[in-house]
Amino acid sequence: MSRSRTSNAKKSADPKALPVETKPNRRYMSLFIPCLLGVLLLIAWVSTGKAEPRIVTSSLSNYSIVQTYPHDPNAFTQGLEFDQVCDSASPASCQDVFWESTGLYGQSTVREVDVVSGSVLRQQALPASDFGEGLVKFGSRLFQLTWLSGKTYFYDVDNFANSTMQYDPLTDGWGATTDGRYIIVSDGSANISFLDPNTLQKVKSIAVNDNGKAVPMLNELEYINNEIWANIWMTECIAKIDPLSGKVRGWVLFTGLRQQLLAESPAQPLPIDVLNGIAYDNAGKRLFITGKCWPKMYEVKTEVTKLQISPVEHLQVQQMCGVTL
Repeated sequence: MSRSRTSNAKKSADPKALPVETKPNRRYMSLFIPCLLGVLLLIAWVSTGKAEPRIVTSSLSNYSIVQTYPHDPNAFTQGLEFDQVCDSASPASCQDVFWESTGLYGQSTVREVDVVSGSVLRQQALPASDFGEGLVKFGSRLFQLTWLSGKTYFYDVDNFANSTMQYDPLTDGWGATTDGRYIIVSDGSANISFLDPNTLQKVKSIAVNDNGKAVPMLNELEYINNEIWANIWMTECIAKIDPLSGKVRGWVLFTGLRQQLLAESPAQPLPIDVLNGIAYDNAGKRLFITGKCWPKMYEVKTEVTKLQISPVEHLQVQQMCGVTL
């Protein structure tokens, strides 16, 4: 911290009695005073938000609802992925489905869900001692993480009963997705790990940050257009993350969606919980959003409202989205 310095020279009531080197120079003072006033005005201008602020590179996006579909209100959604299942005997006959992982002890499942009706087509329960977490399809298998147990369950997409279990390097499994090469997982911290899909060994990891500040509580993940989209637990925020550097490229804010759902929905056995479900139809360019025990699944469209945001607005977004400040 800098400290202001005060002169030790004694002041005199008579300016003429001052030593030569301490006498005020009227020419310099005539320049100094206007400059000082200018600086003070600039500070006041910035403090009132009227100055042109420095720009931050993170983008900001909002959303609009395209379509609404039914969703099981008893599904404590932990992982979600869109897929299209086609009958090998009739390739033209395909069905849009979600692969979904649900949580809670004694209620955790892996399931196949019809997109349009929300009907559960089939499901497999986890052992009562396991709490289901993130889910991703890789090849012909589904990978389902569990909370705190370090277990990953593998399922044949055509037969959930054909399943195996393997321990993974995570002590706390949260979200899962894939870039086609790795299984990409979160553990509730600000770190994202890339696992070998055959061995589940960690190959690399990235620390997610927004302008150098850690972004913890990374939950459900989805790989969209060469970005990792991460739902931040207990918020209405999704971070768009550079998979190489971990830098947040932008934020998508789903402000008010849960409150709207609460206002529209009757009481239900399990209360409507937080936003937690991202699925992307890559062929159809459709984005789906839901949450834990939400009775609705939303197809949404996101739109970048600002390519760059000011530091003041950026700080507000960071506070809203749980960024470590």
